[in-house]
Amino acid sequence: MYRKTTYLFIVNSINRFLNFFLRIALRAVLGANGFGIIAVILPVQNLILTVTSYATSPSVSKFVSEDEASGEFKDLYPFAFIFVGVLLFIFGYLAAPGFASFLSEDFGEEIVTPLRVMFLGIPFGVLFSIFTGIFFGKQRAKMVAIALFIVQSCTIVLAYVMGIEYGVSGSVISFFMAYAIGTAFLFFRLGLGRGWSLDWARAKAMLMFSMPVIVTSLAIVTIFQVDIVVLGRYYTTTETSLYGLVTPTARLVPAFAVALSSMLLPKMSSLKATNSHEEIESTFSKAFEVGFLVSLPFALLIFSFAREILYVLFDSVDATQSLMVLSIGMFFYSMYYLISSSLQGLGRPRIPMYILTSCAVLDVVLCFLLIPDNSLLGAAGATSISMFTAFAMIFIYSRPKTVPKVLNVASVIPLLLFERYVGVLDGKVLTLLVYSLVGLIYLYVYNRYNGVLDVVING
Repeated sequence: MYRKTTYLFIVNSINRFLNFFLRIALRAVLGANGFGIIAVILPVQNLILTVTSYATSPSVSKFVSEDEASGEFKDLYPFAFIFVGVLLFIFGYLAAPGFASFLSEDFGEEIVTPLRVMFLGIPFGVLFSIFTGIFFGKQRAKMVAIALFIVQSCTIVLAYVMGIEYGVSGSVISFFMAYAIGTAFLFFRLGLGRGWSLDWARAKAMLMFSMPVIVTSLAIVTIFQVDIVVLGRYYTTTETSLYGLVTPTARLVPAFAVALSSMLLPKMSSLKATNSHEEIESTFSKAFEVGFLVSLPFALLIFSFAREILYVLFDSVDATQSLMVLSIGMFFYSMYYLISSSLQGLGRPRIPMYILTSCAVLDVVLCFLLIPDNSLLGAAGATSISMFTAFAMIFIYSRPKTVPKVLNVASVIPLLLFERYVGVLDGKVLTLLVYSLVGLIYLYVYNRYNGVLDVVING
């Protein structure tokens, strides 16, 4: 499981770096004002990604893995999720004008059309995630990784070309076009043909299981995106543009946890189907330990070198403190995500739903309290507090048997000292080379000390 996770993590990391290039390209093509508008619209893309990656794909993979354990999977019931995608599109299309009126006058009514176009991507994203869920359930992570790479690459190329030709609306069109291309790739690899049936009872069971998971995913969207939306209410496109650079950088931290969760959920589901109670406990505890040990150094690196990362990637250091705060929040989200996926695989999706829904409400309150006076730092603080609360609640509920070495947090001290005395160097290239070298040395020493590489490569 960990070897496949490592492969998927590498590909996911490449895709996340490609997401940086996407934002750089959008900023270059659309300018600061256009990118500020895109940054407020991107929560809809995150809605697509969250509903698909957190709800649709895991639900499908759970049921497919159970079918694979008892025999060959050849059923069309996962495609019942298409109805969910269509309903979300209709809701978003109707709600777009109200969303536009919530924002400050700096955005204007012209945001309505690209916002509606972005909602059009939801059915395409759901369809894509149905296929990824099927392949995850079949333990074919390599095919999913290739499809994700295709989608991200196509998004960058299409967003740049369409942005030059048609502006903000053109760039937005690229998102659902890329999903359509990725879906076509997986469709031909799956080979739907003779012998496939449609089990409506199985479809109903899957949708019933997914309901609390979908509610949880909507809560994730709220926690991830209410900050930039509230920021857009009180501030201009300048602030939303800057925060739009911070969030994808911080979201590098959960990359391994998300990859591990994709393999962990069907694994826990299959173990539950065979009543392997002891293996369930050991698998869960080991996954939590590995997820902690792998995610922590990435969070500490981003926290320590936030100023240099923003300078190299985006030629701006104005949002340094926000990135530092949000990187820690994303670490706690990584741990929450792992435990949540395990509980979903064990058939207990309501627990994560209750926890994250309550934390989403907390996040909304904190955003309105902190953002008006603290701008970007208030947005990052509200999100991080909510993520820590979600982790603390689900950790207390699940109580993993293995608790990682918390003293690993002390490894941030030499990183902070190095950044304090060296700082931003003369030129992006030199800054990138020096800090990349220091980061690689840190990761090597950290992994050797904790034996992480032996687990993720040989496990």
